[in-house]
Formats: sequence, structure tokens, C-alpha cells
Amino acid sequence: MLPRLPEGGSEMGVGFRMGNRFFLFPNVVFFLFLCFCGAFLPSGAQAWEDGRRGRTQDGETVAVSAAGEEKADSLFELVLLKDGAEGGDPEAQFELGRRYLQGVGLERNDVMALHWVKASAEQGYARAEAGLGWMYAVGRGVPRDDAKSFVWYEKAAKNGYAVAQRMLGKYYEKGVGTERNPELARQWYEKAAAQGDEKAVRYLRLSGVSAGEPDAASVR
Repeated sequence: MLPRLPEGGSEMGVGFRMGNRFFLFPNVVFFLFLCFCGAFLPSGAQAWEDGRRGRTQDGETVAVSAAGEEKADSLFELVLLKDGAEGGDPEAQFELGRRYLQGVGLERNDVMALHWVKASAEQGYARAEAGLGWMYAVGRGVPRDDAKSFVWYEKAAKNGYAVAQRMLGKYYEKGVGTERNPELARQWYEKAAAQGDEKAVRYLRLSGVSAGEPDAASVR
């Protein structure tokens, strides 16, 4: 605080001491100083606070949303994913193909989905092999072809992918893309069940299981 001058100092002005020197401010000057502090300093602090909160000078609040930050993170992740796919990483190729297939973060595009899933499958990535089997089974990006679907599911099954092992068992059970073979169906169901595939466990417990639709879990 600035001390008042003694002995009539209140009428003369306000002063303070710095070392051996004494400074005197006339009351008018001090009054103007207080006005300056009241009019400008708080407004500067308020301007800083407004800027921190995203409020413009017009009073409109522009919130920096978590959704916006999440979107930026997703775009950055997508750029890295494309770089990996173009660099030959089979896992990145499959994931990029899956996103094109399902329209996750990208516009759905079956042609691009086929391109990347097939590129990954041809490198022996089991999930992509099963994904390609599913695409041939339902005709997504390619003409429907049960024989080719069986070939790709078989590749994935032999690579140890449980979903493909279960699907191969179903194909052998119903004769889809191959000759019917109940014994081979049972063997592939058992392989899938041993990995914890619940549907394969149920198939082993039931008789006359319906083939139903090809399982889209191949591309999840």
C-alpha cells in the first residue's frame, strides 16, 4: 500500500519512500492513477481470461471442444495408417481396408477395401485372408464366389485364425465351396473351440447346424 504523508500530507498528495528519497504525488495525479488501474488493468486481466476461455471481443464464446481434438487425433492416426499401408505393413493394410469397407473415418469404398485387404492377405496376414474370404462370400467388392471364399478361409484357418477355422468347419459341414465333409467340419470346429470361439463350441453341441450367413467377424 502507498502510505499517506503525515502532517497534512493527505491534502498535499500521496507519497512513498524509496531508499533515502521521498516521492510525492499530488492527489489529482494519484486519482488519475487509480482510475487507470480500475479502467485498464482489470480489463487486461479480463481479456486474458476471455482468451483463455475462447471468448472473442464481441462476447461470443468459442469453445475448444474435446470432439474437435478427437477428430484431429483421428485424422493424424489415419495419416499414419495410410503411410504404414503404403509402406507394405500387412496389419496396416488390413486395417485400412477394413475402414474403407465399413466406412470408419473414411467414405465407404469397396474397391479400395478390396485393394488393401487383398494386399494384406497376399502377405499371409490371417485376418485379411479371412476378410477376403468374407468379401467373396457376400460379394462385397468382388463377384460372389463360394469356391474362392473357401480358399481364403482355408488359408486363414491354417494360419490359426479362430473365426476362419469355425467358418471352414461350417463350409465343410454344409458343402459350401467344397464337398461336404462332416468329419473335417468337426475337426475345424474343435480347433476354433479350443481357442475360445463360442460359436464353434455351440456348433459342436448341436446337430444339423444351419450354415446361415458368412460371419462378418472376419473383417472386424
